[in-house]
Amino acid sequence: MESMDLSLFLQPNVLKPPAKRGSEITRRLVMNKVGRLLAIALQDKTIRLLDVRNGDEVQRMQDECLCTSLAFSPRGDIVASGGVDRVVKLWDIKTGDVIARFEGHTYPVLALSFSPDGDMIVSGSGDTTLVVWDVDDKFKIHHLKGHTLYVVSADWSPQGDRIVSGGVDATMREWDPSSGKMTAEHTNHRAAVLDVVFSPDGQLLASGSSDHNIILWDAKSHPLKADRMLQGHSDEVRCLTFSSDGKLLASGSNDKDLYVWSLESDSIEGTATTLGEIDGIECIPGDLSFTTADGSGAIIRWDIKELASILRPFEELFEEIKADPELTRKDEMIAKFNEIRAQYDEGTLRDKRVFYAQWQCKKALGLLKAAVRRMR
Repeated sequence: MESMDLSLFLQPNVLKPPAKRGSEITRRLVMNKVGRLLAIALQDKTIRLLDVRNGDEVQRMQDECLCTSLAFSPRGDIVASGGVDRVVKLWDIKTGDVIARFEGHTYPVLALSFSPDGDMIVSGSGDTTLVVWDVDDKFKIHHLKGHTLYVVSADWSPQGDRIVSGGVDATMREWDPSSGKMTAEHTNHRAAVLDVVFSPDGQLLASGSSDHNIILWDAKSHPLKADRMLQGHSDEVRCLTFSSDGKLLASGSNDKDLYVWSLESDSIEGTATTLGEIDGIECIPGDLSFTTADGSGAIIRWDIKELASILRPFEELFEEIKADPELTRKDEMIAKFNEIRAQYDEGTLRDKRVFYAQWQCKKALGLLKAAVRRMR
């Protein structure tokens, strides 16, 4: 991919380090509505709740089977899981107990999404169908049939009037949750539709695919109307999330690249690279941050910063050094340089754009020559 003029810096904060054992690999990741808790499913068949601020574990639930999908109830009291056992389970986050089991799928449950009020949940499965369940009374409301291969993604609109699903059959389908009828089919992607997600206001929907592309859809339209395509990833787009204000879209891919797109310019404004393929992204509500889970087992919170604000102190110092060609204030400016560096963590200082800004200051102060002499 060609170099880009970026405006955003993604500052990583590791909440869970890469796995040392296979049992510690993170398989799924979801965020609660208020952005305080993460639910993660691990290879050891546990579902764990983590504090978003520091990664501390606050609850652990032990399942008998591998989890293949997760969803947080908007009410905040329940985490739903779907597994290879073909069962949807509802977990009480306070006690860690299973409070309901929904059985009806004949293949693993690969997608879950709650209705905005938390009264219902939809599950998508490898059996090519979706099921809408009543959460409180615990019964099947609708069985949605239309996909011809695995259903791997689903999202419920914020208005509650539409369910959108994506499948390995390269189609997206729209469903009326009241009647259970399919209202539209979309074939714009050329390969599996791995993620579908509505913007917080429900005005847009983004879909990511194995065809490496992201499509933005006008969700004000019934049915959805394809608006524009975002291209940049070199492998399948596995997960997507909008920022709380709906101005940014973060995408994760099998290529290990994390992109933050401006939806005003449709350009990539921030990038980062993870150790493994990115399996999950969740926006932190009310904050300009989001979290990722990748194939290394790591979970990282990314705080989005304006790149200009990070570079500005170095650039201003550089101009100050140039204004004093005789370096009459050299010791003072070296001290100032070290004070600026001390404001940032090592990850930020290693960023190539920040590194270059430092290099300019060091060169102007004659510090690079000193470093070379020490090496000799």
